[in-house]
Amino acid sequence: MESNNGNKPALRLSPRVKELLGLESRVTIGGFDPMPYFSRKDVDGKRYIDFIGMFSAVNTGHCHPHIQKIVIEQLKKVTLVNLSSHNSTFGPFAQRLCTRFGYDRVAAMTSGTEAADTACKIARCWGINQKCIPTEECIVLGVGGCYHGLASGVWGLMDSNILRTTKHGLDSKIQMNTNPRTGELLEYLDLERMRSCLQEHKDRVAAVIIECIHGYSRDENEEIRYARGVYELCKSMNILFIADEVRQGAGKTGMFFSFQHLGDDVKPDTVIMGKSITGGFYPQSFIMGVDTVMASVGPYEIASTYSFTPLAIAAANATIDVIDRENLIQRGVHIGDLWRKTVESWNHPLVDYVAQVGADSNLILREVEPSRVASLVFAMNLPEVLLLEGSAILKSCLDDINKYGSIEGEVIRYKAV
Repeated sequence: MESNNGNKPALRLSPRVKELLGLESRVTIGGFDPMPYFSRKDVDGKRYIDFIGMFSAVNTGHCHPHIQKIVIEQLKKVTLVNLSSHNSTFGPFAQRLCTRFGYDRVAAMTSGTEAADTACKIARCWGINQKCIPTEECIVLGVGGCYHGLASGVWGLMDSNILRTTKHGLDSKIQMNTNPRTGELLEYLDLERMRSCLQEHKDRVAAVIIECIHGYSRDENEEIRYARGVYELCKSMNILFIADEVRQGAGKTGMFFSFQHLGDDVKPDTVIMGKSITGGFYPQSFIMGVDTVMASVGPYEIASTYSFTPLAIAAANATIDVIDRENLIQRGVHIGDLWRKTVESWNHPLVDYVAQVGADSNLILREVEPSRVASLVFAMNLPEVLLLEGSAILKSCLDDINKYGSIEGEVIRYKAV
């Protein structure tokens, strides 16, 4: 720690952290811009409590013993079974999903991005061959503020960034989250804007893809009403509704899928799952859909070398077993409620409100740079003692945050020297 302009002290990174950040900067590209620490116990021996669940990929907690045991047992049997042969575990697992959630077919990919891209590909196939949309006119619409990954195919579904779009030449004409004619962003929670767009373009829209619950509103019912409204618009206009549950699925919001908050009568045509569906032990994603949409896909049209391998299926089966056996969906609701009550009890001047749906929670702050404090989620089986310990740490951070000047690593990516 040292003085910052003679006023507030500045926080500095350790030499080892600087060394590793510099190395990454020199020899790697891509990724996001994470906080400057290395987990789980970092290079300086510090202990961290993961309040973000590795971007919702370990909702069942790090190194869950049952999932770990099952994965290790499977790993000892075979390295990889892929497209070159059949996998005896994939069919029964797909049937498990279909039976539980009332669907007909399942496809497997590796990442959530691949699953989103593939779901849009399937939707366009349906739109062209069953809705009879001319190929050059068939489009898939996204919703502003939703995240579906950074691959070329789904880039247009992300909030528009002219610089990045131009830089990569990815100004998509077939998948976008704007009105195709006006270029207006189809903003999340603006149902009338979506209604106007679909009424104008319904004959050429194959599908709308959406993360139903974002978890940032003061009142979660506002998000539920919006997502249900989009669903009803799609149903009334013969447009597929794709629920992207990669981030908010696997029990995180108090339901197995966030779209289940919209009502018992809501059934998306396609559901995408990933991240925590395998407990974070293996990269795997699934696309689940109704037969009328999925059955048109043939051989050599959808595939991934590392999808539906026995290791992935073992991890997914074990994760679902843990969620059910340990009542983690209900547990997530409990710790989410405890978190909200704890934060609200602070009456902290920097806290505006807590947005919380099940175990998904975001702390909305006043007059604080976003880079200084991270959004929060929980592992659904987070022990209460760790929740309260982490809460105390966060409160102390908020208490002290204005005492410091610069916090090294908070704003810009560390530059190699």
